[in-house]
Formats: sequence, C-alpha cells, structure tokens
Amino acid sequence: MSRDSYVAALDIGTTTLRCQIIDKNGECVGSAFDKVKLHYPEVNSVEIDPNELWESIITIMKNSLIDANISAKQIKSVGISTQRATFITWSRKTGKPFHNFITWKDLRAWDYINKINRSWKTWFLRTGSFLVHLFTRQLKFNIVANLKFTSAHVTLRLLWLLRTNESIQKALTVDDVMFGTVDTWLVNRLTGGSLYVTDISNASATGMFDPFSLCWSIIPKYYNIPVSIMPQVVDNDYDFGNISSDIFGVPIKIGAVMSDQSASMYGSCSFKEDDLKITMGTGVFLNLNTAQCIRGGIHGTYPLVSWRVNNGLTYMTEASGSDCGSLVEWMLATGLISNPKELNIMPNTIRNSSGVYFIPAFSGLSPPISNENAATGFIGIKPDTKKEHMIRAVLESIVFKTVLVYDLLTSQCPSKFSCIKVDGGVSRNNFICQLLADLIQLPVKRLSAEMAALGVAFVAGLSSGFWKNKGEILEIDKTEVVFQPNDDLDHRKELLFELEQWQKATDRFKSWYQ
Repeated sequence: MSRDSYVAALDIGTTTLRCQIIDKNGECVGSAFDKVKLHYPEVNSVEIDPNELWESIITIMKNSLIDANISAKQIKSVGISTQRATFITWSRKTGKPFHNFITWKDLRAWDYINKINRSWKTWFLRTGSFLVHLFTRQLKFNIVANLKFTSAHVTLRLLWLLRTNESIQKALTVDDVMFGTVDTWLVNRLTGGSLYVTDISNASATGMFDPFSLCWSIIPKYYNIPVSIMPQVVDNDYDFGNISSDIFGVPIKIGAVMSDQSASMYGSCSFKEDDLKITMGTGVFLNLNTAQCIRGGIHGTYPLVSWRVNNGLTYMTEASGSDCGSLVEWMLATGLISNPKELNIMPNTIRNSSGVYFIPAFSGLSPPISNENAATGFIGIKPDTKKEHMIRAVLESIVFKTVLVYDLLTSQCPSKFSCIKVDGGVSRNNFICQLLADLIQLPVKRLSAEMAALGVAFVAGLSSGFWKNKGEILEIDKTEVVFQPNDDLDHRKELLFELEQWQKATDRFKSWYQ
C-alpha cells in the first residue's frame, strides 16, 4: 500500500452524497456515492432524516477509502461541501434533533412567508431602509428596502418552525436549542459535540447574515429569532479540529468547510473579478466573482460571501433557478426517459420541439419571472407530438430559464465575459451546453462535474500544507470541452423566436395555484 498522503472531499448535495479521495494532481483516486433520501411527510414538505444522513455520510467516507485502497492515516485533511439553506435544530444538552432537516426546497412555510412579507413590521423595515438609502445612498439599505423573503431564505422558515413546534418552544425557555445548517450540524457531530460553528459562505446564504459587516444581521433579532441559538461564524479554513478517532480509528483534520456554490467557484479556479460560473445541479446557480466589492442585490440577485480563506475575502453575486436536475429525476420517475444518457441523443433526432413548450415550475417560477404560484406543464401538444418533442422541450426550458437569469444578473452587474464555465450533473448534456452558447453568444467551458468536491479539497489541502499555494492548483485544469457559439444569424433568430414563444407560454401557467 502506498504511504502517500491525500485529501478527502465530502460533498453533501440535495439529492446526492459523494466522497472523493484527491491526490496532489487533483485526480480522484477513489470515491463513493449515495443518494440523499428525501422525505415528504406532508404536502409541500421536503425533509432529510439526520440519522439516515449521518449513516450515509460515514458509509461513503469509509467506502471511498476502500475504493482508493488507502487507510484513514493517509488522509492529510478533509474538506466538507454542503447544500445551503437546509437547516435543523437540536438540543444543546442531549444532542438530539427536534425534527428532521428542513430542506431549501420545503414550501410548508409559504403562506406564513407571504403573511410576513405583507405585514406592517416588514413594511416599516423596508420604508425605513428606503429613507436611509435616500439620504446615504448606501447599497446596504437599498437591498433591505427591496427585501422580499422567499422560501429559499432560512429566516422565515426558521421563524415559522419556532412558532409551530412545541418541543422547541419549551426548550427555548431553558436555553436548550441549537440551530444550524448542514455544515454546523455535521461539524458538531464529527467533532463529538466540541465545536458549534458555521462557515461564512453557508451563513451568508441563510438570509440572516450581513455581508457588509460580516456578522449575523439585525434581521433575526428584528423578527424575534433568539440570537442565543445562532452558531459562531468562522472562515472557510478555520481550525475545525479533528474528526473523532472513534469514527475512523484515527483523528482526521477537518481542513475546510464551504457551501456547495462557493466550493464550486473555488474548484473552477474562478478567482478573478468577473469570472462567471454556472452550476447545473438540482437547481441552476449563476455565480459572479465580484472580488472585494458587493454588487447587485435586488430583484432576485443576492450578494454573498464566496469565501474567506487565508484572511482574504471574496464576494460573489448570485442569481438562481430552482428546477434543473430535478427535471431529469422527474423524467426518469415518470418513464419519459429510462436513462439520462438518452438526453444526449433524443433532442438531436428532431429539428425543433414542433411548437411544444414546457414550463418548469415545481417550486414556482424564480426571478426574473417571479411567480411562486405558477404551475408546471406542457403546452402546444398536438396529435403528431412525439416523446422526443416533449423531452427536447424540457431541456430547452432549462436553457431558456438560465438565459433569463443570466440577463437578470448582467443587468445588475454589467461585465464583459470571455467565456462561461459550467459544471454540475446536467452540464453533462451536450445539447444544453450548445444551446446555452448559441443563445448567450459566449463560449461555454464545461468543467468536471464534481467542482464542489474539488474546490473544498483545494481549500482543505492549502490549509494543511498539502498544496503550497494557489499557483499549484491553477495548474490543475479540469476543462473537458468548450462549446463555441453558432454565429449564423438565421439560426440565432430562430432560437430567439423560440425563447420569446416560451416566455409567452409561461404567462399561461402563472398564478395557477393562487
């Protein structure tokens, strides 16, 4: 057995778990994979059982070591990348959770969120911030003046839970409640309960963190969320301590913790200002590196802390859509396709979707359309419509929505891009990448699908001395293929017409559930 050292990267997504063993060349020498088991105990609920998640995490970590044919002693450091805005609360005394994880896709609190958005308290907050912005012109107050809570924010889903869960209410009276996103809970459990922290990129994505002052914002306190339940916010390369030796037989250093989108940015080496990356996973996430400046922040874009590593702070602006990989899962579940590989063949067997359009709104229509009560469905189906037309329409809808989100992001953060980097499972589809390049008229550089794992491995490796500096990781190029845009004017006109027709189709599906 080789005595070389390695970095382990644990990536906890919404639908998948993966652990990779990474060598100094950035190559994966061993890996293990599992599905995240999602629970739907009632209408609009999407939960994860923490015990099931824990068992899966430990199993895939052990299996990745077996696959790499190495021992735990050879792991120099572990990096952890997690899905964002999924949270849990548990007892400070016993460590037992009060409930399952409430995922970022959970919509049970939607009526409550709408009520708070319309409340006098929120009106007062917006109006006060508007007046302060009028006189100071500070971006911070303009963002709050345009604040509209959504189900993607933790803030009001947590407040709803505190108001409706009797066990939590009783525990709050004796200061026995701890709150955390996936990173907080996992680090706390891996270290045997000795550490109660959240990394700055995950904190930033909760909607309760102030990216200007770099601490928990006034929002939780304003809405009566107890500050005592909030974890300490730390850097991504903070000294997270060691995984308890009870788990793997030896202590293993936790070298980095990051949110999945920040880790993906880091893995794609998007270190320069105006580097743009699109991740096509369960959802679509467009992330723009804004260096040390905060840009955007209204009408569906969000300024976030991308990372704080080695005392260096980097911001990003994000715009996102909720349905992407979930549509592939739906096509598999309904029998529309039997294997994802079919998606690289079927769309190219026909010239177009023959007037069939698909509206992807399982979680509503995200900005810039912004209609949470929209329905999902096909329109334009005719007697001669084939399955291929329907499948192509679904794939086109992913790109059309991505283009609208891209336009939204660039309208607030105008920049000149040389290319767009894409990663994530859905980016493996050539049809999607080429259509995106043709519509945006920029080269689309497809990277390895597992950028989040590689990114957190880079940070963990740098923090532990596995890699000496950024220069070493910049030499690791994970570009797989570059899709060049088709600049034929007639082809572009045809695509823009299809995009316009799709936008008209979305109007028919808006507010269906209102």
